[in-house]
Amino acid sequence: MKKVFFILLLLTCFTFPMKADRCPIVIQNGGAVGDHGEYFDPADKPEVYYDRDNQEIILVADGFASSYDVDIFSMSSMQCVLYTTISGYGDTIDVSLLPDDDYKIVISTPYHNIYDGYFTNY
Repeated sequence: MKKVFFILLLLTCFTFPMKADRCPIVIQNGGAVGDHGEYFDPADKPEVYYDRDNQEIILVADGFASSYDVDIFSMSSMQCVLYTTISGYGDTIDVSLLPDDDYKIVISTPYHNIYDGYFTNY
């Protein structure tokens, strides 16, 4: 029993610090065609994280949507500074070349759902 506890303790110690700089980006349903105000999230809503150490956006999805269009806007210039399309199963987006700033991320799905959130790249 002590060995199992020790192994779990070691795994916790090594995995927790690696995820300490991974911050969730809270995304809201920014607009949808035919939005009926359901009390649950649509099936195509991804989870989005900002990894400060690697300066990347991590989008986690289950494949319900075939792909996601991602736009990133600089809040200081209000211009789109990055646009990409990623897999419906999620992927990472490198934002290391973006200057230090506040950004708005807009994620569009083939089902006409639009999600937006904010992050700071520094």
